[in-house]
Amino acid sequence: MCVINPFSALRPAPDIVAKVASHSVERYSKDEIKQVLAHNPISFLQVINPADASTQNTTEHLYSIKKKLQDFVSKKVFIQDETPCLYIYRQIKNQRHHIGIIGLASVDDYNNSSIKIHEQTLAQREEKLKEYLDVCEFNAEPVCLTYPHNKGLNEFMQAKIKQTPLYDYVIDEINHAVWIVNKPEEIELIQTLFRNIPAIYIADGHHRAASSARLAEMRKESNPKHTGKEAYNFFTAALFADDELTIFSYNRIVQSLNGLTAEAFLNELRKKFVVSLLKEKGKQPGHKNSLFLYIEKNWYNIAVDTLKHHPNNPVDKLDVSILSDYILSPILDIKDLRNDRRISFVPGIKTPEDIEKFINSGKASAAFCLYPISFEELISVADSGKEMPPKSTWIEPKLESGLLIYSF
Repeated sequence: MCVINPFSALRPAPDIVAKVASHSVERYSKDEIKQVLAHNPISFLQVINPADASTQNTTEHLYSIKKKLQDFVSKKVFIQDETPCLYIYRQIKNQRHHIGIIGLASVDDYNNSSIKIHEQTLAQREEKLKEYLDVCEFNAEPVCLTYPHNKGLNEFMQAKIKQTPLYDYVIDEINHAVWIVNKPEEIELIQTLFRNIPAIYIADGHHRAASSARLAEMRKESNPKHTGKEAYNFFTAALFADDELTIFSYNRIVQSLNGLTAEAFLNELRKKFVVSLLKEKGKQPGHKNSLFLYIEKNWYNIAVDTLKHHPNNPVDKLDVSILSDYILSPILDIKDLRNDRRISFVPGIKTPEDIEKFINSGKASAAFCLYPISFEELISVADSGKEMPPKSTWIEPKLESGLLIYSF
């Protein structure tokens, strides 16, 4: 049973939305950010990277961000809906359609596990994001939540997208469209349908949700009149049914082989697994319990289905866990995936050719490609109260920043 509330979004004026909304800042290189800042004065990246921000003082930088957003509002780059609304969002990328609902999720639901997690978070990053929220006082990018397919919600959204959209634009070959839901009876219908769903799950944005919970706890402690209805008790969420998400693998790149030659490393693998040379190149693993290894210009299949696992632990039988527990840690001495600089992560949207090119350049020694984790596996882990290794899934759609802002 989850609360989904409407809100009065700060959003780009319709005629300039394609110039204002941006990808998440982490998806740009430094050079790409410089290009946007130099040539697009109304990009939301201008808010996140204000020209008058101090690079030395974090607090001053955050106040500059807040001031820049206020400046964009005063110049009508952003307008605000007069009444609280929900929003239907559709993204089309590479002919994949993703349709969901954007509204406010409750920190209380997060704290009582009605909103369930499947991934560990870093306390330091949570605290940093909490400070950002405390000073800037807005959510610019929704947390991506998912729920089991619901017939009533699907029928409502399919009917709604036949109407004229609020936004419909294309940027970087990705189509974004938004429909506004502002009729009280429609909002109540959506809220009622979500109240009948036992639990929803974080698909992407664990740190954003956790930092919102930290902010709410801090403000609750300093507010003797706290009721639970204050704006800081909510955060923006984009909710997609399980069949509206696409889950990709998150592949691993290792910088070195812990002093082993490639042949010695392969021999270590053969002690635990069946390792075979792949004659057909350019493919990703086609099923679970199969890891693809690229090393010294050859692809190998590592069959891991012979391992025995505790039936009540849904984490240790994941391919990503097997890779960590039986290869990365004992053979390569990579035990801390979050902080060890000898390992990096490549989303499964990258092609085998991309990976080959990177390894062949000499920047790393080997790559491991995995079969994507299923929605059922994600739910099983979350329902068990356990957590996957970091960077286990790359989930799309990736939401835009500065499209529907929640100002609190």
